[in-house]
Amino acid sequence: MAVLKHTDRLHLFGIRHHGPGSARGVLAALEVADPEVVLIEGPPDADNMIPFAASPAMRPPVALLVHADEDPSNASFYPLAEFSPEWQAMRWALSRGRPVRFIDLPSAIRLGERARLAAGAAARAGGDGQASADDAAPPGVAASNPVELSRIHRDPLAYLAGIAGYDDSEAWWNALVEQGAHGPEIFSSLESAITELRAAIDPTSLWCAEEIRIESSREAHMRLAIADALTATGGQVAVVCGAWHVPALRQKVPAKDDRAVLKGLAKIKVTATWVPWTETRLATGSGYGAGVASPGWYAHLWDELQRHRSGGDTLAANAFTSRWQGRVAALLRKSGRPASTASIIEAARLALSLAALRDLALPGIEEMREASLATLCDGEAAPLKLIEQELITGRGVGEIDGGVPQMPLAADLARWQKKLKLKPEALDSDISLDLRSDAGLAKSQLLHRLSLINVRWGKMQGSGSSRGTFRENWRMRWEPEYSVCLAEALVFGTTVEQAAGNAAIAAAVKEPSLAGISALVRGCLDAGLEKAAEATIATLQRQASQSSDVAALGGAIPPLAGILRYGTAREMPVAPLRLLVTSLVEAVCAGLVYACRSLQAGEAGDMRLRLTDLNVAMGLIDDDKLSSDWLHALSCVAGDQSVHPLLAGFAVRALYDQGALSQDVTASHLSRALSPSVPPLAAGDWIDGFLGTSGQILLHDMTLRTIIDAWLLSLGEEEFTNLLPVLRRGFSSFDRSERRRMLDEIAKLRDAAAAATPVAPPLPGTAGDVWADAKAAPGFAAALPLLLTILGASPDASQGDGP
Repeated sequence: MAVLKHTDRLHLFGIRHHGPGSARGVLAALEVADPEVVLIEGPPDADNMIPFAASPAMRPPVALLVHADEDPSNASFYPLAEFSPEWQAMRWALSRGRPVRFIDLPSAIRLGERARLAAGAAARAGGDGQASADDAAPPGVAASNPVELSRIHRDPLAYLAGIAGYDDSEAWWNALVEQGAHGPEIFSSLESAITELRAAIDPTSLWCAEEIRIESSREAHMRLAIADALTATGGQVAVVCGAWHVPALRQKVPAKDDRAVLKGLAKIKVTATWVPWTETRLATGSGYGAGVASPGWYAHLWDELQRHRSGGDTLAANAFTSRWQGRVAALLRKSGRPASTASIIEAARLALSLAALRDLALPGIEEMREASLATLCDGEAAPLKLIEQELITGRGVGEIDGGVPQMPLAADLARWQKKLKLKPEALDSDISLDLRSDAGLAKSQLLHRLSLINVRWGKMQGSGSSRGTFRENWRMRWEPEYSVCLAEALVFGTTVEQAAGNAAIAAAVKEPSLAGISALVRGCLDAGLEKAAEATIATLQRQASQSSDVAALGGAIPPLAGILRYGTAREMPVAPLRLLVTSLVEAVCAGLVYACRSLQAGEAGDMRLRLTDLNVAMGLIDDDKLSSDWLHALSCVAGDQSVHPLLAGFAVRALYDQGALSQDVTASHLSRALSPSVPPLAAGDWIDGFLGTSGQILLHDMTLRTIIDAWLLSLGEEEFTNLLPVLRRGFSSFDRSERRRMLDEIAKLRDAAAAATPVAPPLPGTAGDVWADAKAAPGFAAALPLLLTILGASPDASQGDGP
């Protein structure tokens, strides 16, 4: 017996998943067919979510989220916009009390198959890493898989656009369907084209074996669901699905064959709910396969088509175009750019003229863009980019009804968002929080707690110009995938506070590095999770007591030092935190000199970076004994002959900056490090460590500057050439002004030496004679300032008598 009987009662509406013209066409076709049942391509697991589409509180874009109960990361989204045909079909059926349900392959099967394939791949990776024959593509697929055939499956409408002579498939589809004045007949035309297209190609030229199996299963399940609906009712049945599937659903296939296709597929338990979506994630640029190029533009087009049912007449075209250009002008004014009413009129006229020249009933997005660029943006690309982000793509975030069954974490987050007036947005926005206010502190704690469960809605941008920890700057951006992160975090708790605390404790136990655990301690303190902070501090103490890695111990101190110095607006366990930092510092000081011995160049560089951060952190710790221990540890490093020269130079500089070494003692260290008995490479490393990130010390200390200058002059040509990379690295931290001042000081040093020493006339062939000849050469005076500028010297140096 064939599955599809009574096909005269079956109406298949093949659509593009998001498009205002497609949605309008579906509504018109439903009014004509007046079906008793509406079937929609979608996951049957979410049938209980369909009634919420009728709620006024549901504001697209929204998405159905279906995830595996045991592994929430195994999930699928089904986004819907106001202009999605499926959304409008659901609302049409619900408003008339007609049954409506989804008929695609259940997500329980699709996610189950995904899990099965992932497990198989993992098993093979654990074995020989080779794919099995069952997963290989059919013979000849690679040879018969040209780009144009692949495009047929990925975007059959784009392929048809190419046949029609359009390079831009979006422009063809917009002109034909989304902005065209068509009726229900458009669906039969599209069905005919897709039928011919599918009949002309071999599926193995488009898909691998697994894709063929899934597509066949989907269409088999849809045929069975359609057959059940036709059997259950004596009236009309309407099906809204992707245009590609229509020919397959029209086929008469025996029910036993379709059931055989579905037999043996993996199946798991899943949960479905509605979640907010964003306009930016509806765009093809976001990577969404069924996305559209301009969601914001389509939303405007849908509103206008609803306002003017006869969207192709002149009056509607004028109003439609003017309103869009008015929105563009309002956006430009908001951003501080002038946009006059006269410019709006000219932009509308230009867009209409371009549409007429191109034989379009309404101006499309390209006509609107070109008109805005010419009249409102004055030909500038920057304001046009703003228009594309804000209006053409859009930044809207959907809203869902409060009665939608949500995961506990998502519901708790929604309550906090409403209470704190933090509205999710799809584009970057900056907020500044004063933690001394209750509202600012609560918002900060929420954002820090979300970060601990991997929902990075906000990213810290620092404290701006304020000192301490009483102000925070955040950059906010909501992504739909955070709904999955919330589902994954359910294993840690049912509220944001509970989940964040438990997640931090679990992460600290698994974290291999002390610096990572220290960062989690800081995260708990920032999030206002006192109990979690105490637990992570205990974990850090336990791990630190078992570690002899001085670098790792030192890396755990900086995240905590600032809190002890400046305090925080949050409650925190001060005593355990101070005890922890004290034990870490004492352990580092005791083993520092041993950790700095016998290191390779790369290891020494890494240690220097850690010691730099640690030295800054020690300056924040208000404890005389710890400061004394730290200076003693640095003194040991500076005087130990087995310590890498890079670290010895760093230690001397740190001691000098903190006043622990006098100028004479520092000069003595420098003289020994640069003595002729020291290999030039070791001396260069010492200089690199000593200079660090600033050359200010040489600008203000003539003694040190003279020692280094004399050492450089003592080097032979070969030694100097070999040392150049090290010297350049050592002086690379000097900014432009420091370089100029240094050259000026050296020039003064040379002038003083020259004035104090009688100079005999240069002998022929000597350097002085060559310099005199060069100065006399044609064009030398004009070229010298440029040469000195390239070298970073002051142009005044050109007044000297020699190099």
